[in-house]
Amino acid sequence: MKELTIQETQKVSLEILHTVAEICEKQGFRYALIYGTLIGAIRHKDYIPWDDDVDIMMPRPDYEKFLNYFKEYKEEYPNLRVFNRQECKEYPYMITRISDERYRIDMVNEKPYGMGIFIDIYPYDGLGKTKEEALKFGMKGDRLSSFCYQATREHFAIETTTSTLRKLVKYPFYLVAKWIGKDYFQNKLERLAGAKDYETSKYIGCVIWLSGGEKDIFLKKWFDETIQMSFGKYEFRVPKAYDEVLRHTYGDYMQLPPEEDRIGHHYYKVYEK
Repeated sequence: MKELTIQETQKVSLEILHTVAEICEKQGFRYALIYGTLIGAIRHKDYIPWDDDVDIMMPRPDYEKFLNYFKEYKEEYPNLRVFNRQECKEYPYMITRISDERYRIDMVNEKPYGMGIFIDIYPYDGLGKTKEEALKFGMKGDRLSSFCYQATREHFAIETTTSTLRKLVKYPFYLVAKWIGKDYFQNKLERLAGAKDYETSKYIGCVIWLSGGEKDIFLKKWFDETIQMSFGKYEFRVPKAYDEVLRHTYGDYMQLPPEEDRIGHHYYKVYEK
């Protein structure tokens, strides 16, 4: 099988994104580019050259509607498959991935479960009406998702831990997480998701994957309006307040990182079937 370059992988994931965005536009589902994909749209009008995936957010109500729509009309998208806890028992994450079945990804430190080139869809939930409430609620989700991640690893995730001291601290948590199992943590995360109403919350974020802490907690008003922005050969929706969103998470997002840090953050190889 042919191994794909990062540029070839980007072309495939761009088409997945285009399909998802078309569904959202036709059905009136809210979405927006987020994280590194949003930086790419603003700074490069395309992918960050070394980025190896696509991230979008959907408010929880639209996320659920999108999944229901895709399930009902999946025969119209024969090359695409939904990966989440409901659709694939072995899938280790709580976010949804839309995968192209014509490709295969070999993940480091994960059991194979049949995923191809993908895009990430992050459901954004309400986190509360005060910053203190949002932070407390969000950190609860962050702790659970950290345990859940360790529980799904084939071995201790040294690839995400560079400090020797942090490895020593985290290893007992890995053992506990493996002993308890991912289902326990995923059940708790599911109960958190949607516990606070999105529409009436002042603060929002992906409570099931809040790895950035306070930097991943946003004012809802920043996402209330979107605009179209070029990304590669297409245009996609971004928050109209993209500058506030990106500065909140990354600081000076227009500044390129040092050359040694210009690498992808996933651990996998991609093959054409």
